[in-house]
Amino acid sequence: MSIKNKLNHYLRKFGVELHGSNYLQALAKGDFKKNEFDFFKQVFKSKPIVIYDVGANRGDTIVKFLEHFPSSTIIAFEPVTYLCEGLRKLFHDNTNIKIENAGISDSTGELIFHLNKSIDTSSFLPSQKAGLNSDAQVQTIEQKKMPVKTLAQSYLEENIEQIHILKLDIQGSELKALKGAENLLKEKKIDIIYTEAYFIQQYVDQPLFPEIALYLSNFGYRLQDIYNPIYGKGKIAWCDAIFVNENL
Repeated sequence: MSIKNKLNHYLRKFGVELHGSNYLQALAKGDFKKNEFDFFKQVFKSKPIVIYDVGANRGDTIVKFLEHFPSSTIIAFEPVTYLCEGLRKLFHDNTNIKIENAGISDSTGELIFHLNKSIDTSSFLPSQKAGLNSDAQVQTIEQKKMPVKTLAQSYLEENIEQIHILKLDIQGSELKALKGAENLLKEKKIDIIYTEAYFIQQYVDQPLFPEIALYLSNFGYRLQDIYNPIYGKGKIAWCDAIFVNENL
């Protein structure tokens, strides 16, 4: 163990840690970026906003949105029935939150949904080995038909003017969801897109980060930054990314 590591092992007991010169230089310059929710707050301040949470899972992101935008309208989609029921119980007293037991894609109807060993990795795409530690968690244990709709259809049903934040965390189906919102993108009806994006295919025929970025650039959405990167074998495997309407 190096001297620096030995010192840090001792100093952490007191909440102190030594860092290299690059860290100190960045600290002096104020180079550390805000997290994604700080960015949202910077953009929208305290105004009531409309948020789409696609792939709501257990509601962790909804809770974070409510902490920053307590008066927001949130429309959430979750295809796994028991997770959807859990969301409805959790947020039953908030009339500004709507939970739909459905998925989002580029068409309306039904699609085969792959329920995996880890429910968090379940997807409308079949999984494949990517050489990552997560491979064991994406093994499919059951398949079911699930209802899906497009974002464009939901937008019309909800009779709203603008989607301020569109959050996508749907295990490889993000590009299909965006293609189902093509007219909304053309008309700049979405301000910010907050999406999970992969650099390694964990699912069959999964679109990767460059494809998502290229598609959005066609409609004037530019990458703001990436957040929460996950690494495997020394390379970035996936992250969260924010794309911003150039007119915002």
